[in-house]
Amino acid sequence: MLGVSFLLATLPAARELSFSLAGAANVVWLTGAAIMAVMSFARFVPRTSAVNLRTLAASGGMLFLPCFMRPANLSIGALATTGLIFELFGVVLTQVARVYMGRSFGILPANRGIVLKGPFRWVRHPIYFGWLILSIGYAMSYPSGRNIMLIATTLPFMVWRINQEEVHLSADPEYRRYMDRVRYRLWPGVV
Repeated sequence: MLGVSFLLATLPAARELSFSLAGAANVVWLTGAAIMAVMSFARFVPRTSAVNLRTLAASGGMLFLPCFMRPANLSIGALATTGLIFELFGVVLTQVARVYMGRSFGILPANRGIVLKGPFRWVRHPIYFGWLILSIGYAMSYPSGRNIMLIATTLPFMVWRINQEEVHLSADPEYRRYMDRVRYRLWPGVV
């Protein structure tokens, strides 16, 4: 189901491919979602997990709302270039964090082992941070009320999901030590 949800996220971008800055922005979005889909199929079985209506709602909102973003109102100039840079940075950060996470990746709160290397040294949730930067870049490339509203609506679900994961992982003494070492959950220097 997880892999399929990421594949569904590729559909809007796949419809608008072209040899332009906007087309490149769509390719970046498409590539990130496709990589996430593939990685979803090769996960470790969790040691512990938290599956309930709250975790399903938070994870579902965080995953499915961005699937409704659409390429519309193509930006130009500096906004388009900056948007593409944000998208590229977000995809690279997300995928580098995934490489470090390896088969420990999952959507519902679970303990598949604590990752302490790579971007996890600076922020506890670099995949979510990368997704946020990627999505902001996409909204800059395709500025529309719909895309901006979807990012703003997704953020509370993301924070809710992070809280659930941290409550679950706090049962592991190794994760509590990690939380003491890495202060920031989502955005380095801010949150």
